[in-house]
Amino acid sequence: MFESISVNWPYLLIAVALLWFPRQWLRSGKSILKKRRKPDGALERLAGMGARDPEDRSVQPGREFTNFRNYLDLLRAFAGGYGLIQFAFVPVGEDAAQTVFIIQSLVLLVGVLIQSVRYDNRLSFFAAIFFLLGQTVGTGGIATGETPFSIGHCTGLFAFALVLAINPIIPNPRWFLTAFGLLLLPFGFVFGAAMPLVTVNALLILLPPLLSLLTKRPVVIFSRKAKSSSSS
Repeated sequence: MFESISVNWPYLLIAVALLWFPRQWLRSGKSILKKRRKPDGALERLAGMGARDPEDRSVQPGREFTNFRNYLDLLRAFAGGYGLIQFAFVPVGEDAAQTVFIIQSLVLLVGVLIQSVRYDNRLSFFAAIFFLLGQTVGTGGIATGETPFSIGHCTGLFAFALVLAINPIIPNPRWFLTAFGLLLLPFGFVFGAAMPLVTVNALLILLPPLLSLLTKRPVVIFSRKAKSSSSS
């Protein structure tokens, strides 16, 4: 089975590096090399810190769209997902295609877990919204690589746009991700995207909210810098 799979190792390694690169490493290089006073400082619970209203826990697009690291997440997830699906593997035969799909899904799963789950004395779940958006757009086309870029890639963009439109009635990041994941499926069908990949992406987006619900931990978002009261 594996003999019928051609692996383009440069593309695969680059895709894995982009998808598995932890968000917290996007700080300055110096902070990676030296010990920080707070290992996990880039989180904000939207429970009043910087929110417009102490009772407002919703995602604030104005703040998220001015965070430069979010755009880095978007670009690297798009590039990593696109390279993984389009160039990293060349299967020959149906059995090989299924094996490649499983490998690709596992790579995406590990990437989402790295971006969304951390443990620093306690378990924390992050709403890696822009990373998930970039991944869904990058992987939303034709899995065979026959089309470099198709309308299927628009699935994630339209689903995300609709979530932004209804964001005023979405109470918190957990429900934001839930709405995003659920909307991917109908948009994927409408735009003729590769439904197996759309389904995998939808499940991966729903994974952090599900884990947070099972562990009774909130889904938090990234902030620009560490907050001294973030652990309170």
